[in-house]
Amino acid sequence: MALQRLIASGIGRKLLVALTGLGLVGFLVTHVAGNMNLYLPAKDGQPAINTYADQLHHLPGFFFLELGLAVMFIAHILLTIGLVLSNRAAKGSRYAVNATKQERGGVLAGRTMAISGIVVLVFLVVHISDFRLQREAIEGAGGLEASLLAKLAVPWRAALYVVGSILVCFHMTHGVASAFRSLGIAHEKYTPMIEKTGYVLGIVIGLDFASIPVYALIQGGGA
Repeated sequence: MALQRLIASGIGRKLLVALTGLGLVGFLVTHVAGNMNLYLPAKDGQPAINTYADQLHHLPGFFFLELGLAVMFIAHILLTIGLVLSNRAAKGSRYAVNATKQERGGVLAGRTMAISGIVVLVFLVVHISDFRLQREAIEGAGGLEASLLAKLAVPWRAALYVVGSILVCFHMTHGVASAFRSLGIAHEKYTPMIEKTGYVLGIVIGLDFASIPVYALIQGGGA
């Protein structure tokens, strides 16, 4: 019942969007760190990223971790859509005429975040289909490294992953500071630091993700 009341409240939805968003940021940090194993040298004849993937999938309760991540991601999307729709309904068409430049900028940023979030969702669906849902086929075809390099050496798929990575970067650079503001964490001394951290984190993660399809294209071209 408490959760229902929280979701029914506009403030409550903002808090949940912020918390789920920060949780997803934590996931992205760990995910991209794991993917960077692609660039590490093989050990005992086994590519580092294959070893990482095998250890990850054998973690106790890994299925429940994935389930929790899926629930958090879906909740973040649905709550964000709900906020956009409720804000649009509350403000109405008259708002667009009377709003200040700063307020209109905030509305535009929110709409852009929603659009980029939808595109990121499409990108993640393709990503999950390419790798997570084909785990058995990947293991039978030489492991994650071979599959990743083969799939991302296809130009259209590599382009999709680069665009998706850029949008993840954009979403994070705007979303981290917004999440802290929604949680009521705003201070003239610390807010600029949070904003800069969000920008740096988003750019680093976006570039790291984008580097993988570029690397695959280079490796494919040299094959």
